[in-house]
Amino acid sequence: MTFRNPFVVFAVSLLLAASLLNQIADAATANKAMVVTADDRATKAALEVLRAGGNAADAAIAAQWVLNVVEPGSSGIGGGGFFVYYDAAADQTVTLDGREKAPMSAAPGMFLREDGTPVPFYPDRITGGLPVGVPGALKLLEEVHRRFGSGKYSFAALFQPAIDLAENGFTVTPRLAGFLDDEKDRLGRFDGSRRLFLKADGTPYREGETLIMTGLGKTFRLIQKEGTGVFYGGQIGKAIVDTVQTAVFNRGSMTLEDLAAYEVVERAAVSADYRGFKIVSMGPPSSGATTLLEALKILELFDVRPREINAEDAALFSAVQRIAFEDRNKWLGDPDFTEIPAARLISEAHAWERVRAIRDGRFLKKLFEDVNDVLSALEEQAKMEKLTRPSGIAAEDSPNTSHISIVDEQGNAASFTTTIEAVFGSGMVVEGWGFVLNNELTDFDPIPADGEGRAVPNAPGPGKRPRSSMTPAIVFKDGKPLIIVGSPGGSAIIGTVFNMIVYLLDYQMPLDKAIAAPRFIHRGDALEYESSANLSPEFLSELSTYGEALRSRRLTGNVQAIYIDSTTRLIYGAGDPRGEGFAEGY
Repeated sequence: MTFRNPFVVFAVSLLLAASLLNQIADAATANKAMVVTADDRATKAALEVLRAGGNAADAAIAAQWVLNVVEPGSSGIGGGGFFVYYDAAADQTVTLDGREKAPMSAAPGMFLREDGTPVPFYPDRITGGLPVGVPGALKLLEEVHRRFGSGKYSFAALFQPAIDLAENGFTVTPRLAGFLDDEKDRLGRFDGSRRLFLKADGTPYREGETLIMTGLGKTFRLIQKEGTGVFYGGQIGKAIVDTVQTAVFNRGSMTLEDLAAYEVVERAAVSADYRGFKIVSMGPPSSGATTLLEALKILELFDVRPREINAEDAALFSAVQRIAFEDRNKWLGDPDFTEIPAARLISEAHAWERVRAIRDGRFLKKLFEDVNDVLSALEEQAKMEKLTRPSGIAAEDSPNTSHISIVDEQGNAASFTTTIEAVFGSGMVVEGWGFVLNNELTDFDPIPADGEGRAVPNAPGPGKRPRSSMTPAIVFKDGKPLIIVGSPGGSAIIGTVFNMIVYLLDYQMPLDKAIAAPRFIHRGDALEYESSANLSPEFLSELSTYGEALRSRRLTGNVQAIYIDSTTRLIYGAGDPRGEGFAEGY
């Protein structure tokens, strides 16, 4: 591999890789607009909005409410999200925080047992009323509509496609059927969840069967009529509070005052240049952008070019992610409560410091045997600032969420990641109203202090927003959107988006091949690879020589992405073959 600096030359790169899943997610092609979501029904609803004169903001709102119906275990009105929006007319990117908030009763030790150890994560910690945060999705999308809507559609009108599906029924997909089967025991604990998602004999709905969500249609119709206030303090709000406070498992203490106090926050975007491209994503309380960009800035110190994949390449990818995750766990939390040195973490000076950390550690050590003098000279020249805050305990994330990528005829772009956290969130449906409540508060670190008693940045607390890994991103070339990308996957989201950007920018893969290519993830304790990538025993054996534990995962992420060819202006969209995503444009 080649270090990007005049002192020393190495070499690293990666092949235009073969398909991960024996299938390629052929990219849709368009000239004017493109929508990619996790479900064809959401994509088609959003595309209809665009064809009728709406814009990317309008279309994203319509898509979210349809996803709430057809992917009820992934996102919706009982959860939250982060919205990254490029306003073409203003030539401005805005990042809006609709992350859930802890109620004012939340306490640092809320997820500890009497002996001071954490409550087991699954299924105990994530289930019931205690982990439910104040939902932000509804107010987030109301704010998106207020600021960026085309004027063609009222906010109320954008619920209608979802209402029609909810009330008339929809066909259960293989993915939803699998989630229902996996989570039937948790759902069966609560009357509202059992009545909605399980049949009279206690079995879940199966693939191909019709699920009708009358309660969710009722919720959307009441919001159409009375506005969002009915959710944040009226009839629906009271039902939310009652569900949380009277939960048969893990009762919580959210109040109407907590709901009424919720506000969407515009955050400063976190952005950095990477090899001449500008990458913009969501700042804290999302850890996504900061961690992603720190990893990329370290990788930028190497000259990465297309070639056949090898173990050294995968090891380098994993090394830079591991280092970035160490800093994530030390520094990142709710910026309203914690000072976060985001600019420092994504700087080139810090990248050089972390290259030394890679070289000095066991991982990739053999790649750096000849560069001691080079790094010492650079370190002295840069007079690098040291970061010394002690590390916290990483939260356990859920492999679930949804992502929406849209570009419209005017050049506006939406990158929107939306979630209720775990599959079916807290497991609780608000009875009669048909939506699942999130379990986002389990994204807080359960152990709120380090070994010396100092609070960690992501400790629970009243009114705090838990750290997230969601990484909705837009990549710019010459000031115009080039890539709109995001994914579900818990804390693996960051590595998933990292892999996508490297494949597209460094290895110049076509969009569909970049989405289907093998992913290599490191979140601090092991190098994770996908079993479906069919890596050879020789490849894995060599990979193990780089000194890190290896962990096989079934699948990682469910990317929904758009690529805009800067020369031809053709727009490509593709959903992940790991899921049921669907791209369509015109």
